[in-house]
Order: sequence, then C-alpha cells, then structure tokens
Amino acid sequence: MYINEIPFVITMSWSIHFCTAELIKNEKSATIAIAIKQVIQIYHRRSFTVQNLHGDGQFKHIKKHFSDVGITINMTGRNEHVPAIE
Repeated sequence: MYINEIPFVITMSWSIHFCTAELIKNEKSATIAIAIKQVIQIYHRRSFTVQNLHGDGQFKHIKKHFSDVGITINMTGRNEHVPAIE
C-alpha cells in the first residue's frame, strides 16, 4: 500500500481483526519479509501462532524467507488482491 507515495506493508488478522501498517524503505523481498516477521513477533509475544499468510503477487518473492518457519503463503491470482486488506 502507498500513502503519499510512501510504501507500507499492511496486515490484517482474520480471526482477531488486528491490523498493522509497517513502513518500509523499499519494496525488496528481504525488506518486506523483515516487516512481516516483525508483525509475526508481535503475535508471538501475545501467544498467537501465525500459520498462513495471504498476499497478492508482490509477495511471491518472499516465500524463500519463510520456508523454515512453517508458515504457508497463499497467493492471489494475477490482477487480484486480498479482499480483507482492500
């Protein structure tokens, strides 16, 4: 998501309706993965377990960053978006 051309990673939990907005300095896969991992740590500190991530096509390159943590990443089809975030 962009606000005044500034990139953010937006997350939303379907079960507890917790929303976050993480400011990112660029859109590289490593930067996006770090932002998402920071959000996951927030959930873990409150004893929640993240099992799935749903993202649009921009997130396909972050799969390699989550291969060792047991989180399934589900991608939308081409030209589609994740409805909960829209």
